[in-house]
Amino acid sequence: MKHLIFVILEHSHAAEETLVKLSKMGYNGTVIPSTSLKHTLENDGEVPMFINLSLLEHGKFENNTTLYIVAEEEQVENVLDIIRTTTKHFKRCRGGMFVVPLESYEGSF
Repeated sequence: MKHLIFVILEHSHAAEETLVKLSKMGYNGTVIPSTSLKHTLENDGEVPMFINLSLLEHGKFENNTTLYIVAEEEQVENVLDIIRTTTKHFKRCRGGMFVVPLESYEGSF
């Protein structure tokens, strides 16, 4: 059975290191830049199209990395361990992850 691994990481060196390590281990997925609900509301509901200096100065711009990986059941724990190691259990890089079993899956991942 395939599983969907969903990961959100604050944009940081640890997030980049996580993606590189997963890729080197042969895993593939989809990476989507994202922002938190809190930071979206602080920007009056607008997700900024361009970074401007005032957003950087006031710390209102937050870029997260959202990652989706479809993996076989026997691969899931290895993927989670890589993420735990590179983020130091989300202490080096804030974020979170969860796994959902996929009842049905079609595709070429």
